[in-house]
Formats: sequence, C-alpha cells, structure tokens
Amino acid sequence: MKSDNRASFKEFLLTWALRGAIGLGCISFLYYLSWWFEIDKELGDRWRSPYLVALMILAILYGGVQLIGNWYLYLVARRPKLLPTPPPNLSVDVFVTACGEPYALVERSLKAACAMRGKHVTWLLDDGSDAQLARLAEFLGAGYLTRDNHINAKAGNVNAALAKTNGDIIAIFDIDHVPKADFLEKTVAYFSDPAVGFVQVMLTFANTQESWVADAAIETSLEYYNPTSLGSYGIGGATLMGSNALIRRAALESIGGYQPGLAEDLATSINLHAAGWKSVYVAEPLAPGIAPPTFEAWFVQQLKWARGVFELLVTSYPRLFPRLTWGQRLSYLVRMTKYWIGPAVALHLFATIAVLIFGDAPLRGAFHSYLIHIAPLVGCDAVIRYLGLYKWRHHTIQRTSLLRAVVLVYATWPIYLSAWLMALFRVPLAFRPTPKSLDGRLNPIWLAPQLIAVVLLSVGLIYTVAVKDHRPSLLLLFAILQGALQSIFLARWMSTDLIVRQSRRVQKKKMATNK
Repeated sequence: MKSDNRASFKEFLLTWALRGAIGLGCISFLYYLSWWFEIDKELGDRWRSPYLVALMILAILYGGVQLIGNWYLYLVARRPKLLPTPPPNLSVDVFVTACGEPYALVERSLKAACAMRGKHVTWLLDDGSDAQLARLAEFLGAGYLTRDNHINAKAGNVNAALAKTNGDIIAIFDIDHVPKADFLEKTVAYFSDPAVGFVQVMLTFANTQESWVADAAIETSLEYYNPTSLGSYGIGGATLMGSNALIRRAALESIGGYQPGLAEDLATSINLHAAGWKSVYVAEPLAPGIAPPTFEAWFVQQLKWARGVFELLVTSYPRLFPRLTWGQRLSYLVRMTKYWIGPAVALHLFATIAVLIFGDAPLRGAFHSYLIHIAPLVGCDAVIRYLGLYKWRHHTIQRTSLLRAVVLVYATWPIYLSAWLMALFRVPLAFRPTPKSLDGRLNPIWLAPQLIAVVLLSVGLIYTVAVKDHRPSLLLLFAILQGALQSIFLARWMSTDLIVRQSRRVQKKKMATNK
C-alpha cells in the first residue's frame, strides 16, 4: 500500500512538473517571438525586410507545431485499456516481408511469427524469390508468397499477398522485427470495436550497444514512440509505423489496399483515418527490431523516411485535411514536420557563419539579441521533452541524457534539408532497404556539408575574435557549440569507419587462411 501511495505521489509531482514546464515553455515562446517585433536602433524595423518576415513566419510555424503542438500531445497522452476478450471467429494472417535480407535474419523473424500464441496463419512475403527461403517457410509451416513484378516495393508486396489470402486481420512485420509469443494476445482484442481499422504496436530495438550509431538512433526514437504517439492516440490520431501493425482487411479494402510510396505506412494510415476508421496505439515492446547500426544505414533510412513524409505533407495532407478530425490533423502535422529540424538547424548554422564572417557590429548585436531570446525556449523544450519521456516511457526503457540523439540528429541536417527540397521540387528517390549489418561503409561525400560547416565556423570564430576584436559572448558560445556537435559526429564516423576497416581485414585473413 505504501509503495502504491509513493508511486501515486510521484506520478502527481511528475504530472504537475510537466504542466509547469509546458507553461514556462509557452511563455518562453512568446518571449522568443517578441524579438521579431523589436525595433533595432541601428538596423530599424525588422518588418521592413521581406526575408526576415519570411523567416518569422517559418519560426512561428515550426514553433507552433513542433514545440507547442508536441507539448500538447504530452498533456493528452493516455494508454488504451485492453478489451477483455477478442472478437470470436476473427481470422489473422501474419505477413513477414522480406527482400534479399540475410537468411539468418529471415529465419529468426519467421520462427517467432509462427510461434505466436493465438490462431493465425503466417506468410513469408518474399520479394526476392529465394528458393532457400521457400524451403524454410515450408519447414516452419508457414506459407510462402512471391510475385512476378516488384512494383511499389513493400506496398506492392503486401497488396499482392492480400489478393491471395483471406484473413480478417493482417499483422505486418518487417524482417528485422521479432514478435514475442503474446503479441496477438495483447493486440487482437482491440478489434472488438468494429470501428477500429488498425492497431499499431510501439517500435523498440534489441541491438543496444551494438554501435554508437545504433544507440544514438534508438535514443532519437524514444520521444516519438512513447509520449508523442500516446498523445496522438489520446486525440484519435495514432498512426501506422510500417512494422508491428495489425490492420483490418475490410479497412484496407475500403481505401484500395496498402498505399505505395517511400512512407507507405503513413500514407496508408492517413487514408484509413480519412475514411473514418479509428486507431489504437499499444505502447509495449512486443516485437523488438534492429536500429540502424552504421552511419550508412542511418542516412539511407532517414533520407528515405524524410523524403516520403515530406511528400505526404505537401500532397496527401492538404487533400485529406477536410476529412480528418482536429486531433488527427494535429497528429499528422506533428509527425509530417518532424524532419523540419534539418532546415531549422541549417538556417541557424548558415546564419551563424554569415554573421561571424560578414556581419558588422550592429548585425552581430542583433543576432546576439536573437540568441538571448531563443535560449530560454531551447532550455524549456529540453526540460519538457525529458519530463515527457520520463513520465510516459515504458518501464523497460532505461533513462538516458539523449545527448547521442542530439548529436546524431543535429548532424543529419543535410539529409533532412535535401529531403525537404526534393519533396518541394518533386525530385524522385528510389526505394532502398535500410542496411542491417555492420559491414556497410558511408561514402565520405555524405559528410562534406558537416566538414565544410566545421571549417567555416572555425574560420568565422578566428576572424571575429582576432580581426573584429569581438569579446566573449553568447554568439561565440553558440558557434562553438554548433561546431562541437558537428565535430563529435565526424569523430564518431572516423572511429566507426576504422573499426569497419579492421573488421574487413580480419575477415579477409580468415578467408585466406581457410583457403
């Protein structure tokens, strides 16, 4: 009883701490916006510059959605109550999608899918038409499906399988996710509500400590897969995430099947919501997967995801907006603008470099004032996100400072910026599966923007201090911080690349010895 009282009191304090931090965050956002309306004695009214007006509009949009919108989701987050019994006579088809992945990876996932408790039929959807995998499926008692054409990647693979199966519920797993035995027991019951179109289970990852990149990538996902997604569920807008999902066949048929694209999961869920179907989010680690273990895997994944999500933001979201609830509109807007962090980082990075190298004293003073106004907002946002994660994280997730996530996301700005520009100008991007092994090496050209940024920041700092005799200030501290984050990232890449090179040498020696 005492332990329950302590837990309740702790929950009470945490709830009010989060609310208080969000209140301060809203005040700090207003303080930040006040900078845009100031009249500088030497530079004049900022409203006279069309460039600053455009930047202010972008600042309001980004802050309103990715800060205040996300904070609101923390306040309305809730966990679903599991229905007591699953609906009777509901058949389940389990789709495990594969396309050229290692045999051992396919075997592990397929075994686990077949071993899940509850009546179901497991199907291996092999887009690689591998005879060895066909024999594996037969040995494990799973069905094996392939197709003659390979259009629309995963979406086409799923739709081809839908035409050859008849289960009422379709459970979909990416090949790196391994479902636990009780996965169906903890999810299928939600379909007792005939209005539920899909159930999404939280994505978690089992390859912690495999590499610095894997740990950092996992950290980047914690906030979204815990408080943000629970908040989206709280307002009726939980979305699909590609794997660990169960979808009602009738719901899929009502929208013409799984939607194609680089973000096929998000495209499918927004169409399902627009068609009137409800969604459920289960925040439990029921099918751990593999986070990107290398920089190559991370960049491939993020470019693909960001390009696909941004395309939906400028196409499907406006088109389907009238058919969504207000909760769903906010939920999708928060998710679809998540990668705006890249353009936001790039703008501040370029502005810092320009002010350091080309700015005169009045311009440096104005930018210094800008940093003073934004600093409380950045601090409040960090506290809010930490409290939100601490309150809503699953108990199996260890507490972390999220520093690795900050470094990784901050240094990925060229990828997110490129994805945004590609979406705006409709530049196509071919689908490429995310590499799963530690063998991949990233082409150094991908890191050229970060390296150039570090060089320019260093030149700007030296020039500002030595030539312009600029005294220690928040401007210099901000420039040093940006350079440090980029440098940490580059140092991690160099050390990882060295490890990969050494591993390849060892493998070559072993192969030569075996010969």
